[in-house]
Amino acid sequence: MNISKIVFLFSLSLFSSGICFSKDVKPSDDRRKVEFFEKLYDRKIKGVKPFDEYQDPDTFYSEIAKQVGIPEIVYEAVEKKFGWKNDDKNFLALMVKGGSSDDWGVMVTRIPNSIKGFKEEIMSTKSEAEKKAIRSKMLDVLKDMEMKMVVVGYDGKVSFPKKK
Repeated sequence: MNISKIVFLFSLSLFSSGICFSKDVKPSDDRRKVEFFEKLYDRKIKGVKPFDEYQDPDTFYSEIAKQVGIPEIVYEAVEKKFGWKNDDKNFLALMVKGGSSDDWGVMVTRIPNSIKGFKEEIMSTKSEAEKKAIRSKMLDVLKDMEMKMVVVGYDGKVSFPKKK
């Protein structure tokens, strides 16, 4: 039996058995549909446009994550594990990733509050030497910035992946 017959028969057996690598999914099983998350979290999600209307897929997932409480879970987790919180010294910025697996990937960045105001200070300063000094101070402040990855499973389980 030559190779083309083997490939044909293998393909035919896959097709007839119902196994397919690019099967259609019901809207309720499609992670690019709001209905998937409404079913998963048993709540109505409002104000999120269809997936294809977003230029960046992460914006779609971020909008959903906000409505199902992912930021609150992450804030609580990083405070418990690292002592990080929004306070007088720092603020936290979250970037949500979703859609490719059964979890939410959230990059948490702890940023010193003292970074605020540098832009205005640079804009209001005329001297290039003074602007350079301000930028230098700003870089010193940014050295205190830290980032952590947090994974929240669709089941609510929180983990902190290790760096490779």
